[in-house]
Amino acid sequence: MHKPLTVRQVWMTGLWFALLGMIPSFLRVHYETLRILPSVLRSLDASGLPVPDSLAWTTVMVRWISAIGSAAPVVRSAVLPLIYALLVFIALRAALPLLNLRLIDRQTALRLAGLLVIWLGCEALLFWLISPQAKGFRALMLFAGLSCLFTALWFSADGLAGRWLAGRNVPGGWSLLRLTVGGIACGFAGALALQFTSFDFGAALYRFMFDFPSVFVPPTASQGLADFNPKGWTTFLFVSLGIAAAGGFCWGSLWTAVTAPAQSYPERTRALAGAMVPLAAVTSVGVWLFYGVVIGRMDYGRSLAQMAEREQIPLGPAGVDTVLIPTNDGGIRVARIPFQTIVGFPNEPSVTYKVEKYLQGRDYQTTLARTLFVHLHDVRSIDWDPVRSLEVDRLCIERAPRLQFVQLMVETLSSCAITPEAKRYLDWLGSRARPYRQSQRACQTMGDLYARFGDEGRAQEWYKRGEIPEELRKPTARTGKISGTIIWNGRPAEGVRVGVLRRETALPFTQRRGPADQGVLQVRPFNWRVVSAVVATDSTGRFELPPLPYGEYVLLLRFEAKRVPPTPGAVAVQALPEAVSLDTPTENIGKVELSQRDQLPGRRPEGAI
Repeated sequence: MHKPLTVRQVWMTGLWFALLGMIPSFLRVHYETLRILPSVLRSLDASGLPVPDSLAWTTVMVRWISAIGSAAPVVRSAVLPLIYALLVFIALRAALPLLNLRLIDRQTALRLAGLLVIWLGCEALLFWLISPQAKGFRALMLFAGLSCLFTALWFSADGLAGRWLAGRNVPGGWSLLRLTVGGIACGFAGALALQFTSFDFGAALYRFMFDFPSVFVPPTASQGLADFNPKGWTTFLFVSLGIAAAGGFCWGSLWTAVTAPAQSYPERTRALAGAMVPLAAVTSVGVWLFYGVVIGRMDYGRSLAQMAEREQIPLGPAGVDTVLIPTNDGGIRVARIPFQTIVGFPNEPSVTYKVEKYLQGRDYQTTLARTLFVHLHDVRSIDWDPVRSLEVDRLCIERAPRLQFVQLMVETLSSCAITPEAKRYLDWLGSRARPYRQSQRACQTMGDLYARFGDEGRAQEWYKRGEIPEELRKPTARTGKISGTIIWNGRPAEGVRVGVLRRETALPFTQRRGPADQGVLQVRPFNWRVVSAVVATDSTGRFELPPLPYGEYVLLLRFEAKRVPPTPGAVAVQALPEAVSLDTPTENIGKVELSQRDQLPGRRPEGAI
């Protein structure tokens, strides 16, 4: 007589599957991640950027993951068949409790070995015929369902194995129906678990949550495998292991309740109920999480157009501005700035407000986060607003850590005006830098930034931290202000926006490539981020830019398109210097005179802006 089929037996088998099922899932999903992790960590140091604590790795985690990642692939691959063999053994013991594998005779052992060989051959043939890897999720469901159906009929004590090994009677109609329906159900449950712990799911999760710069991705790895940081890695680790454990528990419990023999109908009913309760709970929670969180809050599989339609965000430009740029050959170049970001949203305050609220409502964990952050960056670049661009970088580093935003913050701090607002973001970056060892280049970068902002004490602290030689340390920068007056058709021009660029970053705007390069300059919104500062002229036409480090700068004049159309030759400009050399506390360029050549409809040419 066999032991009664109890709910405890059902759940214990499911628990074994849950514990052992996490191991192959972990190795399967993180195999490539563990392999490339040491090189990615080295790339962080090689980037020369200060790594904030939101991207930092603890020393213990780095050592542990690096040790696992450096293990030979053969060693890690050998674990998979071992775990699967243990799972098959547990499944056999659940299906054949009457069979004591330690005391079987030779004839029974040969029969069991024959059953296993035929089963493996049939599984291989079924896999070859269906090829789920080439045909997607439907083929995986079909393969898993047929595989579990065949296995249940083949190995169950109420099936062929019970008749051949234990000498039981021919299976009855109820047993065959139960094994058929239950086998297919087990297969579908297993297929769902495999689908959500597969390699593609891991790569997608990494890709939509974290965006690692492609320059740091090893050539042998895909983009998705390098899109991670500690928060994302641990998040996905627990998500994948949780799905594997829950799926393994449900699969093992259901398998036991379906295949293990029972003494009576009530015993079988209790076993099936004990298996269906966790399956129903896991399925309900899983469906709610997937549709409510993954698809609902995280927008998995949703497009930007769908988001724009739900939030009533229009597409297309909202207007155009005209920029006059002095060229290095003494002329004036006309540039056109459309009020539209690269993602297609207009640069309007109402749209920016909706985008910010959308990100906040989803706690910045959405598949559209990267695209929406690109929109916010483009908005700040179009507006020539370095301080608000730094705010976007800070928000990204805190809430959606990406190394590229650290790079953007460093670039902005290296070119923006020396203001208390910008200095606060530099102090924030210095305080958020990971507490343990930074690379030498990162220390020099931070030291140079503090020297540029005139903070000698902080600069020397970073130089000493990185053991930077004295000859490579930069002196504290001296700053000055550029001022002047804009005259429009003989009158002071009020409201003209005056921007400033460092001369070394202004070449793409000021250098003509040939005689044919005489048309209107089209510049991507993101490229305007190099504008160091912008001010508007007052009622007297006067402007004064915030403090800038000594050096050479290029001034830009910005107008609304309805005032100055983006057409070469529409405005004559006099006394706009090709470059301004700032080497005194105050540099006054005098009067810059503009005169309109062609009268605009409905406007007097002598009017002031």
